[in-house]
Formats: sequence, structure tokens, C-alpha cells
Amino acid sequence: MNLDEAKIKFSELLLGVRPSDREDVITWIKNSEEIQDFVSDSRIKILESIGQYLRRVIPSSGVLEGESLNEYEGNENCESDHIDAFIYPDDELDDLCEKGAMSRHYCRSCGSRQILPLNLYSHSFSAWELKWLFTRILPPLGDKLLLDVGSRHGAVLYGASEFSTASKIIGVEMNEEFCKITEAVIDLFSYTRIDVVNDDIRNQKELLSRADVIVLNNVFEQFLSEDDQVKCWNFIFSCVKRPGTVLVTVPSINQCLDNLNMSMPTGWAEEMHYDFENELVPDEVDLDSLGEICLYRVL
Repeated sequence: MNLDEAKIKFSELLLGVRPSDREDVITWIKNSEEIQDFVSDSRIKILESIGQYLRRVIPSSGVLEGESLNEYEGNENCESDHIDAFIYPDDELDDLCEKGAMSRHYCRSCGSRQILPLNLYSHSFSAWELKWLFTRILPPLGDKLLLDVGSRHGAVLYGASEFSTASKIIGVEMNEEFCKITEAVIDLFSYTRIDVVNDDIRNQKELLSRADVIVLNNVFEQFLSEDDQVKCWNFIFSCVKRPGTVLVTVPSINQCLDNLNMSMPTGWAEEMHYDFENELVPDEVDLDSLGEICLYRVL
């Protein structure tokens, strides 16, 4: 059923309602949490469809052939592996494990029963984490400009388009192949508010300075030398000065800078705090992953 057919069916349905009840039905549709949940879930389905498309063109790790990654500094007592949480949500990861194409565990000594859990590391938010980020964590974006630094295959861009009212959504990505993949998704799913720029963020001073929300999700530490990471952070500090600009980072800025023996400029930004004590978080949302998301407001 297409949109025009749905409109006809809906009109027929309303005509079948008693005239005295029609206004109440329309009010219920406008305010119903059930309808809102249905719309929200349909947007999750769209993101899952994008993930299904991306599985055909991107490895499960989310890392393209030829990309060079720095060693992950995680738990020294636990082996790590890469899995893209947007492309491979838990149900898809379970299928991979059942087929033997992926494992959540590793063997300390081959052939033994000394099996330990793998630390699975993702460069992307999952679809449900994106929904939570844009509907629960971030303030309403209204007509704001959202910038994703190191947008890779575009997960944040698609999530922002589905779950926010940001007027413009721009990704800056150095890898040309990822940019081509993002452009293909933009065309396939008719995203009119999204653009992707194939460039080093250090060449985008004007864009950085006018962005209202800037997303930095595992953006530098895995892909750049320490010297380049220092240069990127200093560039951000020098360009992002407009009071009220919001930064979304994973991990925290302090953690990123500690690894580089740097510190945040005094009085540059303040951390924005949020909690989920009174929230009913869906099972699909990883609380540990949400807890890693940090928000900052430029002063």
C-alpha cells in the first residue's frame, strides 16, 4: 500500500466512525503514545534496513580493507575484536556466532576449556542507541546544524535524520570509499537533509565554527597518530568557540586528552549531565554503551 492508497483507507476509516466521535479519534491519533511508539519503531526499521544494505558492502568489523587502526587500549586481561553495532545488532551478531563466522569468546590455550569473553569494540552507535541519543539525551535540535566528525558509513547521520528535526546534517569523512557508500544510502533512502564531505576536519574551520551540535564518536584515537590527534584537538578548541555549541563524545574528552598528555582549555566547555534513573530503557539499549556518551556545552 502506497501513501495515496493509505490516505484513502484512512479517510474511509474516519467516515465509518460516528460523527460525534470523529474529533475524539483525531485527538487520540495526535496524542496517542501507541501511535508515537509505532512511528518510532518504524524509524528503527528504516535504520535496520540501512544496516542490512551496509552488510553487503562493509565487513562485520565496520573496517574497510586497507584501513590502518591503532591498537585498542582496552582491558589488558581481555582480548578485543571489532564489530559494527549499527550494521550488526545483537540478533544479527547471534546469527553470525551460530554460523561460526564470529564468536563472543576466545580460547586462552587452543583446545582447552579456558574460554574468556571477547571485548567487542564498535566504531558506531547501534540503531537503538541512536534513537536514545536523539530522543532522550540531546536537547531538541529544532533548526540546528549537526556535524558528525569522522562519519564513516553515516550511522549518526541517518539516526539524526530519522529521530531529530535538525535542519541540516553533515558528515565529514576522510575515507573516500565510506563517502561513496554514504552517498549511495542518501540516494537510496531519499535523505534530503544529509550531506557528506570527503575531507580532513582540519580543513573545515568554517563548518566546525557554525555547527550547533558536533558528534565525535571514537573519531581520532583509533585512526590517527598521537601527533595528528593533538593537532585535531587543538584545531577543535580553536574553532569551536560559539557559546551553547553542544559536543557529543565517546569516550569523554578528558579520557581522550589524558592519553595525549593534554588538558581541556580552562573555561572552554562544561559537561552536561544526564541519567536514566527514571527512564524505562528498552532491552535493546546497552546501558554500558549509553554511559560512555558524554555531552559538553561550550561556554
